[in-house]
Amino acid sequence: MDNKVKVNGLTFVPYLTRDKILEQVKRVASEIRSDLEGSSEPVFICVLNGAFIFAADLIREIGINDCKIAFVRYASYEGTSSTGHVRQLTGLTEDVEGRDVVIIEDIVDTGLTAVKMIDDLKKAQPKSVRFATLLHKPESSRTGFKPDYVAFAIPPKFIIGYGLDLDGKVRNLHDIYVIEED
Repeated sequence: MDNKVKVNGLTFVPYLTRDKILEQVKRVASEIRSDLEGSSEPVFICVLNGAFIFAADLIREIGINDCKIAFVRYASYEGTSSTGHVRQLTGLTEDVEGRDVVIIEDIVDTGLTAVKMIDDLKKAQPKSVRFATLLHKPESSRTGFKPDYVAFAIPPKFIIGYGLDLDGKVRNLHDIYVIEED
């Protein structure tokens, strides 16, 4: 793990190593695989852009070959903070009616985006909806939303890496970093 990362005038320090991340990805994948046993063509919905690395690793670890993968895009962040307003930028194109669905998100902060996504999805009448997130900030919740699967519960700090960005940058980092505190 690199020692420090500088981006947009901010300094970030190591927080979660790739090894720790992959260990939790395997645990979550095992839980999902067990819950979807016997499911016919489940649909995994990756929330772009931040969840793409987590989703790729997670779906490979789940190992269900007859699944479908779809992508949606919502936005609620500007810079390092949530705007409190959720916008759908790219909608679902896969038919989910009567199918088991797992939404894969990078981070649940306020819960506003998660609640909006699930409400939007339920209109398509899936058989079930489950929610997996790499990171959950329970202290930041404004909705009381609790994901079905959580790799890490973390404090309300801004983080980058492993798909998470700052103004579109540093998604490619293998590890997760947190803003350095003075």
